[in-house]
Amino acid sequence: MRRVSDMLFQAVLILTAIAVTAEMQVLTAAAQTTGAAVGKRTPSPPGWQEKWMGMYEQQDREGKNAPPGFKVDYPPEPDTIELIDSLTQPWARARREGTVWDLEDSTLCRPQGTVRKDSSLDFQIVVSPEKITLIGGRGGGIYLGGSRRIYLNRPHLKNPPLTYLGDWVGHWEGDTLVADGIGFNEKTWFTRDRQRHTEALHIVERWRFVSNDQWIEMTATIDDRFALTAPFTVTRYYRKLPDHTAPDEGICLDTPEGRRAWVKLFKQSLEDWDEERKSLGTKE
Repeated sequence: MRRVSDMLFQAVLILTAIAVTAEMQVLTAAAQTTGAAVGKRTPSPPGWQEKWMGMYEQQDREGKNAPPGFKVDYPPEPDTIELIDSLTQPWARARREGTVWDLEDSTLCRPQGTVRKDSSLDFQIVVSPEKITLIGGRGGGIYLGGSRRIYLNRPHLKNPPLTYLGDWVGHWEGDTLVADGIGFNEKTWFTRDRQRHTEALHIVERWRFVSNDQWIEMTATIDDRFALTAPFTVTRYYRKLPDHTAPDEGICLDTPEGRRAWVKLFKQSLEDWDEERKSLGTKE
């Protein structure tokens, strides 16, 4: 019976993947003309490059890390987990239950993805006239945080390659940076509770400085028509760190937890290969 259940579960995932693939081109075209194009586009604000450059502090799990007079509407966890649960479609909930933490978590040197990364990791902003680059910093390093580029000089790619951090374009609306992201693969989670999305994930972020330019506010509207019943919005705050704050190296697997996870995966792969070899009646 378990084998039958597993086969049915796999069939559901395959059918969903087919549906996602069939509509991705339509979604990509729509994302180029909607979402970020809400307000009036303006030239870049004067002196923005020097102002935005630097290291930013991660938001704490409790969501209390916010400037005076501002409130975090949904802290990273657990409130965000409950929010997404209420919007998750049944098949996506089933896929979440079938996700094995030890095999798919970012402990194994995989980027956490945009939604999860921006809630728990410090990051560095590097700017140029044509793009803004967000680099995973202290508390996770580039291996977990990744390197995300927001291009200011082009529209979305027509058929963007599906990646962990997606294809991002941005424009200015006064002092607010509006960033639009599509082209995500399905390998990341919304939260550490394994909540999944599809390749149809679409994120629109609005970034602005608040509280005497000591904090940066990011409001993200997150949509996935195949995994969610409706979009949701989160607002988070990051304190700008003193100039010349150095990013942490964040060496991949340079912790006992990381090494144990890798050894466990390696041993499991050897056992799987041994069983497959025996089933085929082959020798080493």
